[in-house]
Amino acid sequence: MNADWGRSLLCYVFVPLFLLLGSTGAKADNLSATVDRNQLNRGETVELRVRFDSQTSGEPDFSVLEEDFEILSRRQQNQFSLINGTAVSYTEWLLELLPTRTGEILIPELDFKGVNSEAITLQVEDSRPAARNREPIFVETELDKTTAYVQEQLLLTLRIFTSEPLLGLSSDGLSIDNTSILQLAENQYQTRENGVVYQVNEIKYVLFPEASGELVIPQVRLNTAIPDRRDPFSGSLFGNRGKRVLLYSDEQRVTVLPRPANSGGGAWLPAKGLSLTERWSRPPDELVAGEPITRTITLTAQELAATQLPPLQIPDGDGYKIYPDQPQMDNSGDSSGVIGSRVESMAIVPSRAGTITLPPITVQWWDTISQQPRQAVLEERTLTVKAAAGQVPDVTETDETDNSNTTEAMVAPVVAQESGLLIWILIGVNLLLLIAVAVLFLLWRNSRRQPALNVTPVETVGEPKETALFAELQRQSSGDNTRAFRHALLRWARVYWDRPLLTLQDVATTANSDELAATLDALDRSLYSGVAQENVSLPTIFEQLKQLRKNRKGLGKQQKGTPLAPLYGK
Repeated sequence: MNADWGRSLLCYVFVPLFLLLGSTGAKADNLSATVDRNQLNRGETVELRVRFDSQTSGEPDFSVLEEDFEILSRRQQNQFSLINGTAVSYTEWLLELLPTRTGEILIPELDFKGVNSEAITLQVEDSRPAARNREPIFVETELDKTTAYVQEQLLLTLRIFTSEPLLGLSSDGLSIDNTSILQLAENQYQTRENGVVYQVNEIKYVLFPEASGELVIPQVRLNTAIPDRRDPFSGSLFGNRGKRVLLYSDEQRVTVLPRPANSGGGAWLPAKGLSLTERWSRPPDELVAGEPITRTITLTAQELAATQLPPLQIPDGDGYKIYPDQPQMDNSGDSSGVIGSRVESMAIVPSRAGTITLPPITVQWWDTISQQPRQAVLEERTLTVKAAAGQVPDVTETDETDNSNTTEAMVAPVVAQESGLLIWILIGVNLLLLIAVAVLFLLWRNSRRQPALNVTPVETVGEPKETALFAELQRQSSGDNTRAFRHALLRWARVYWDRPLLTLQDVATTANSDELAATLDALDRSLYSGVAQENVSLPTIFEQLKQLRKNRKGLGKQQKGTPLAPLYGK
């Protein structure tokens, strides 16, 4: 009872305090600024989106923008949401800016509450010739390049200019043989040319040619309507649908080059930029034998779609097994095209204490800017794995200690893992517990009023008997909680074989049964891979263990005397 109270004090008071202090120090607000496009023409507006990663009522000093821009509109919005249990809170300002000159214009850094956004460069061109004809509606076609490698991104932009309100807009779509096509989000803005105000509807496509040779991008037909000036009710509820207008984009031709000979082997990834990043479910220096830790690796590429990114081949290694989850793929876009990402998560389960080495991860790619091969690398990592007996919260993991020196073995892992302050707290708690036990014992002896020689010593509580653990294992096999069944199996196995068995792989090796090894491996995969495994039957596994126990009757655990009670009882 007192041991439970001491453990609860550690779990519910000190541990949350340490986590709170760590999380408080890690949080930092961030100020970011983005625009919907970096190239525009004179008279066109651009949307500036400024985001502060916290709730606030103030705003940055936007007066610094008035040197090169006219601020046409400005609005603020606060957002708060929960994503996968994590709170996301931020404040956002949306500004519509009209450049007051042409050429290269810089949106300067914005300062707010001690943090700064990055500066943004805009290129403002002079008026386009098509607008000088004062046509009420026309379409402009722009292709970012006329020569590209196979599977390299091509950015096709269609702009529909209208000086009159459009009564709907649709297209027949874009389809090209041997070419993958993605449509990015549409964009709308205004521009003024020769005194005429145009509403611009911008549509962007990203194309990935899959064969070398000449690529012909056909015309795209756009369907719309504008009010008929001859009908005063045109476009209204009582009038006709307006004057139908068909617009056609210009046909484009591209020379598609084959993969260069010096691009190396492996997957062909022509990109503007590519990166590999990783994160862990908890600090990797806290690995414990038999306990899984999740490693998440993100592969991100500029101007490549997520489907083009290759899977990461990460095999099992010496001292650990890997259980991969299903990859997550996502595409996002900016003014330069698509940004693809592939997220791969995997559970790493160390099978022993000591050190394990995770091999480096290398992805070869082709830099379309410098026209040369490059590689993104996650360096090799050597991690230290602690023995499972050192875990304070789980008493079943302390079974691997030597029972011949139980007291020293139970205290040593605590000393090895806790800080100096926590060690003294534990020592003080244990001393108080010993004093309390001694006082209670004396009171009980006096109440019995028996001679000291007739007092029966208090029997220490040792490990549960093998038969009781096996009965618990049978009870868990009839349910559907695979994690509880695994826990019960490891407890029984450590007592049955009297060995420090930390993982199901250790159990299978000790049992020397290929059939049992296959079922236990499937059980681990169902727990850690995130993918449902077939043929994982808890009653079947229990029957295999029951038959094994029956065949080896009398060869189970040999008693070594009565062990001391665990330092942290259940």
